[in-house]
Amino acid sequence: MANTSGLTRLYPMVQINKGTWEIDEFDAASIYLLEGEEKAMLIDTGMGIGDLRGAVEMITDKPLVVVHSHGHIDHTGNSRQFEEVWTHPADQWMPVPEALERRRFDTEHIAQRQKGSLGAPFNLFNLYPYDIDVDLRPMDDLPMPVVHDLYDGQQFDLGGRIVTVYECPGHTAGEVVFLDETKRMLFAGDALNYNLLLGAVPLEDTLKAMKRIRGMSDRYDGIWNGHHDFRALGAPLDDDCLENVIALLEEAVKGNITYCEVPSFWGQPMPLRRRGGEDGGDPFAAMGKTYLRKGRNFVQIHSRYFGKKEDK
Repeated sequence: MANTSGLTRLYPMVQINKGTWEIDEFDAASIYLLEGEEKAMLIDTGMGIGDLRGAVEMITDKPLVVVHSHGHIDHTGNSRQFEEVWTHPADQWMPVPEALERRRFDTEHIAQRQKGSLGAPFNLFNLYPYDIDVDLRPMDDLPMPVVHDLYDGQQFDLGGRIVTVYECPGHTAGEVVFLDETKRMLFAGDALNYNLLLGAVPLEDTLKAMKRIRGMSDRYDGIWNGHHDFRALGAPLDDDCLENVIALLEEAVKGNITYCEVPSFWGQPMPLRRRGGEDGGDPFAAMGKTYLRKGRNFVQIHSRYFGKKEDK
């Protein structure tokens, strides 16, 4: 077991219902703990700040099943604190965890964004109960956990609580969601958000997966995603989020693209201008991304999935 002496366990968290917690990794990611009668499930392990395992074990002493919604930096960071994890094969090539320098960059920018929204004098104080030089650490000396495959339709029986895995590729090729029909909750990782990055697979595949999620709506009452930057901690995404993403994808696969300007989601205004010319009017062609908007939803899509279009 990893030596976690001196690491923070002071994660903000909300108990959503009996046996379900959303653990906030200091605005970097949302981690979910689901407790059944015999086992508990941990969905994602965050950026790797602090002693996540220690915090979880203060809540439950049941055997843990640790699963990843996908393989990105901010969802697998503390996985080496555990002996076994479950990841979709398409995402198993990603480092666990990502390099410390990259994780520190994201962590510092997230903290700056959150403090910036408050302004002075709050910028003078550490608003998070962790020391980035201590709690965010390299883990190369820790053993890798045994990695098991996640697959579509797989079920985990926690004891009186069955969680089913469904593939939802788009954000990554191995993105999955977890349906808990007992509590009527869907845990979506980064498959869905108001600021959504897609392009790991063809858009038609993502659209099909999104429609399947919508088709399950009689089996869940809310969708909880892997970040609470566009919702309150413990609360589900609003209903318009999934509907807007589906509508944008339906138009995108038809080639009906209306480019938009977006602010920086790091918290500073950064309007982006249209470019015109060889990039077909897409202001993000040089970045390899196309941004679309409907209502409150922004969707970033890799430009390779679009043909040449007349500028509108």
